[in-house]
Amino acid sequence: MRDYWRIIGIVALAGFVGLLLGQMMTFMFIAAFLYALWLQQSWFKLSRWLSKPKKHLSPSADGVIDDVCREIERIRAQNSSRKKKLAGYLKRFQSATAALPDAVVVLGEFGEVDWANDSAKTLLGIHWPRDNHVRVSNLIRDPSFQQLIGEPDALGQTLPVSSPVNSEMKLEIKIVSYMGNGRMLLARDMTKTVKLQKIRRDFVANVSHELRTPLTVLRGYLEMFDETTPAEQWRNALPAMRQQSGRMSDMLHELLTLSRLETGEKALQTTPVDIAYLLQDVIEDAKQLTEYDNHDLVLTINSEDWLIADLEELRSAISNLVYNAVKYTPAQTRIEVTWTVSDDIGHIIVEDSGEGIAEHHLERLTERFYRVDSGRSQGDGGTGLGLAIVKHVLQRHDATLEINSVLGKGTSFDCHFPISSVVGRPAVVKAQHS
Repeated sequence: MRDYWRIIGIVALAGFVGLLLGQMMTFMFIAAFLYALWLQQSWFKLSRWLSKPKKHLSPSADGVIDDVCREIERIRAQNSSRKKKLAGYLKRFQSATAALPDAVVVLGEFGEVDWANDSAKTLLGIHWPRDNHVRVSNLIRDPSFQQLIGEPDALGQTLPVSSPVNSEMKLEIKIVSYMGNGRMLLARDMTKTVKLQKIRRDFVANVSHELRTPLTVLRGYLEMFDETTPAEQWRNALPAMRQQSGRMSDMLHELLTLSRLETGEKALQTTPVDIAYLLQDVIEDAKQLTEYDNHDLVLTINSEDWLIADLEELRSAISNLVYNAVKYTPAQTRIEVTWTVSDDIGHIIVEDSGEGIAEHHLERLTERFYRVDSGRSQGDGGTGLGLAIVKHVLQRHDATLEINSVLGKGTSFDCHFPISSVVGRPAVVKAQHS
């Protein structure tokens, strides 16, 4: 409105001056033309300021241009505030998704990578920002995923695939809707779940298989006997029945032990353990086994140090190793049990000079019910759970089991304990012995 009255005033003034000089129209035209040039210059400055606001100052002029500048400044201030808020939201979103163990990949209109968190690199091999704008179908080549990403109705469907980074890693992939028409790819590591499901299936199958033989033996003898069965025949059958029932009892006991170890149901009761005394005690017990046949059991103590451990669990683990050495080696085999500390590691080693184990068996020895000779347990009553118990006991003590074997020369089981678990012999014990 101010511009309207301004041009009327300028033209009227120019007309009045022109009227006095007898050139009214000429003066009015010149005044209007000059005002138009000034106005054009102001609009030019406004345009230049709009294109590069940081480089040029806003045009200072009264009227509509000044109003336009103030309105633009107000809108810019609002947009700047909104951008800061959106940037804050985006930063929080990225921080939150970056901390997720699941892979998150934001996809563009054509399935290209717009953003990905750190877990996407670990699980899917998608590196941000290196793979920005690369189609995800070019990065994940699994045929079933290729089919999923190409289906318009695939939103919400889950797909099990192997990780492109590690084929042994099992993933569950899902594509979900994101911000209207956008899409987001989610991937979760299901390796442990898949393994647990396999362990559960194998467990049921193995227990069924292991219990079938002793139950068949017991049932067969019971069906064979009646009130007229001679006592002599009972006496011949009872040892076999006792052996098979004992085998089932041992198996159930070890299954319960293994279950408690795996679930952490029983907390570790750690105390300083005299390893020399424990190993000597285990060796004496091993000599009472029915399978003991003049084995040469040798104890070697190279360190007076003790070990911080759960005595009950440690005894169970070492007993399994020594008893297995007695059970599965020929008569008069040399079995050496050693306690030593070297290279900042405590070692409990059970080594025999028996027949040895083929290399392809070594990786699976600590699996439940795994045996080198599947038929051997029928006679010796083994459950196939001993080494699985050893592995879990050592894991609970932050220790590891190393198995080495050479066919025809023997096998060694080396339990590595961290140096933090190795302690000096208590002063009270030293004083008593002195």
